[in-house]
Amino acid sequence: MSDETLVALLGVLVTLVLTSGSIFYLARQTKAAVEQARAAHKQVESGIRVTAVSANDTVLGALREIHLLMIEKPALRAYFYDGRSCPENDPLCPVVVTVGELLADIMNQGIVTHRASPESASAGPWKDYCETTLASSPVLRDLIAAHPKWWPDLPGLCPPQLRRVRPA
Repeated sequence: MSDETLVALLGVLVTLVLTSGSIFYLARQTKAAVEQARAAHKQVESGIRVTAVSANDTVLGALREIHLLMIEKPALRAYFYDGRSCPENDPLCPVVVTVGELLADIMNQGIVTHRASPESASAGPWKDYCETTLASSPVLRDLIAAHPKWWPDLPGLCPPQLRRVRPA
């Protein structure tokens, strides 16, 4: 075998060794990148769960505030949970309407929050709470009928036989 052939074979062998080394190094780097991507994905999922829990807690905190207000003014509860109407000449009417607007805000935000995280275990109970409360509150139904765009997720939760339609 000639010297030139040996040099050529040696060159091919060195090229194969270097190429193999590069391929193994690339495979190792790719594996590390995949592991980093998986870790990042887990962090994102965890962040989404924490955000969903935080948003749900914010909604429930606001609802607790309304309930604390009802503890301070027990007469308010009947307008939202016991089917009591609120005639305009009722001395509590301005307070009842304002609390109704706050409660509708909270209910609508809860629906939006649960839609953003459908895996939430409290989505079903929240919808049930809204439906039950709307069924038992003529005040809320009147507010929603008067301003359906303010709380776009609530009109469809009112029982069909109790939905109120305001003339345009």
